[in-house]
Amino acid sequence: MSAPGEGPVSGGFTAEEERLHEAGFSTIGEGLAAGLGFEQACARVEATDAELRRVIVDDFLKVTIAQRHFQGAESLAAIAATLGIPAERVEAARREMLAEVAAASVDVFRRQGGQAPDA
Repeated sequence: MSAPGEGPVSGGFTAEEERLHEAGFSTIGEGLAAGLGFEQACARVEATDAELRRVIVDDFLKVTIAQRHFQGAESLAAIAATLGIPAERVEAARREMLAEVAAASVDVFRRQGGQAPDA
């Protein structure tokens, strides 16, 4: 994603990557609002770097799950149906999201001087 020598901003993105990330979220959201399916809306994301494009799409799906499932109590199956994608993809994104949260929690705990409990 980032070229060597470009400083990261939030989330490890360069300023340009952050701009593309935000624009990608807007593009996907606008596509969905216009009646496109998730894949069609994601295909409209303009990111020259394939890895950045993948991150944008993955992040959008995870934010959607957080908002609609965890905050809104909508089932994963309903989210999948609304987006027009397999329920397995939504479930995989949910599992990945929870693993990322767990890893980040452990990292924060350790940086704050805590010790991981023995199993």
